[in-house]
Amino acid sequence: MKILKYLSIPIFALMFSACSEPDDAVYNGDNFLSFGAASSETTVVKGSTSKEVAIAYTTLSEAKQNTDVTIAVDAANSTAVEGVDFKIVNKTDNLAAGQKVGNFKIQLLESGAKETQKTITFKLSSPSVSGATFNQTHTLKYSLECPFNMSGFTGTYKVVTDTWEDYSPGALITIQPGPAANQFKILSTNNPYISNPSTSYMLVTVQTNGNITVASNQNFLYDAPTGSMSVTGTGTVNFCTNGINISALTFSGAAGTSSGNKFVLVKN
Repeated sequence: MKILKYLSIPIFALMFSACSEPDDAVYNGDNFLSFGAASSETTVVKGSTSKEVAIAYTTLSEAKQNTDVTIAVDAANSTAVEGVDFKIVNKTDNLAAGQKVGNFKIQLLESGAKETQKTITFKLSSPSVSGATFNQTHTLKYSLECPFNMSGFTGTYKVVTDTWEDYSPGALITIQPGPAANQFKILSTNNPYISNPSTSYMLVTVQTNGNITVASNQNFLYDAPTGSMSVTGTGTVNFCTNGINISALTFSGAAGTSSGNKFVLVKN
């Protein structure tokens, strides 16, 4: 018990000392330069042409004088190409005396954005401020964002796959707007196997997530023994490329049912 009593004195003194430290401690060491974060992600919306983003940098303490800070691309560790996929608006930024934070403006071009992410790795330097041991590179990841938009689903399309075999790969098909804002018609005009190509079509209804349902407006009329067949199906569309992928198309009639047919179209 005596040992505990003696030990309690320096512990209490230590606690008192810790609690009495001033709250306004000032950093007087060397200043260091780094990016505000090691990475970031963003998207470029289809139809926007471009998007400008800011890449922030910081110093450990306020600049003592006006300081130039420069950004450069680490091309070896980037998949996007400067001048083609993006532009650096200001490669040099002047950090004013008394300031700690600045930024660089990067213009991401829609023409270079894809659905799969591209990366840009940036490097930071200054002639008067040393680099910190952290966040000396910043990796910007970006991709093309394609919101729900029906305007692209009209015109001439090319057949990629037709397992029902009405069309050969490369055959051309016309698509027109449907009766509702979220529908389009795949016309049968160039179908050589039916007797009602001028009046029949597949009506495609599109959901905001890109899923689709398909139904023929009337039965497709084939020669015997196939005969009259209704057409239904499901699949997806791509709002970036306007591609159409009907992955499960069913033909059904008196002659029987054929399910799971694939019908894939790309815009010509």
